[in-house]
Amino acid sequence: MYRKAIAACALVVSSAAVHAQGADAKAGWYAGFDLGRSRLGLNGNDLDSAFANQGVGTSSSIDNTSTSYGLTGGYRFNSNFAVEAGLTRLGEFDYSAPAAGDTISGKYKANALSLAAVGIYPLGQAWSLYGKLGAARTNVDLDASSATGATPVSNESHSGTGWLVGAGLTYDFAQNYYAKAGWDRYADVGDAAITGKGPIDLYTVGVGIRF
Repeated sequence: MYRKAIAACALVVSSAAVHAQGADAKAGWYAGFDLGRSRLGLNGNDLDSAFANQGVGTSSSIDNTSTSYGLTGGYRFNSNFAVEAGLTRLGEFDYSAPAAGDTISGKYKANALSLAAVGIYPLGQAWSLYGKLGAARTNVDLDASSATGATPVSNESHSGTGWLVGAGLTYDFAQNYYAKAGWDRYADVGDAAITGKGPIDLYTVGVGIRF
């Protein structure tokens, strides 16, 4: 399913680039703010594997939803194509991991810096569909503490690069202002041996301004 999503967004982006027709009234720089909910695609077993590499046996559970927010900025070359960068807080996910008379607890924190090509398909004067395909540099912090202090456990971090794919809808409610609703997926977040690894999906709404 994920490969199909990448292929579909790649088709939207490439088609928009091919059919782009020079500069127009919508060309120029833009910036926006997004707010939404994130869903983490890993479970307690993934955390158990990470803690096992610290020599700690656990039976973990994790809250897979959190709040996300981020800033985006980019350049729209014409009505059909843009390049966009983003700085995004992917979420802070609480977990609990009982371990032999003790409990390990903390947060799985994730952030991303991304760059993507955006293909845009206008539906009229105000509405547009978009597809996004790019790469993201993600950082994960697995904060961990022992309830009793008796279990030796440490905080872990991991940075890596993975695919970013997304899609959504925008609405121009004024000449230079727009609103949007969208979905983004960040693949390969974290490391299986260090922090636990899985994708994160964002479901967001946002507003922006064109300069």
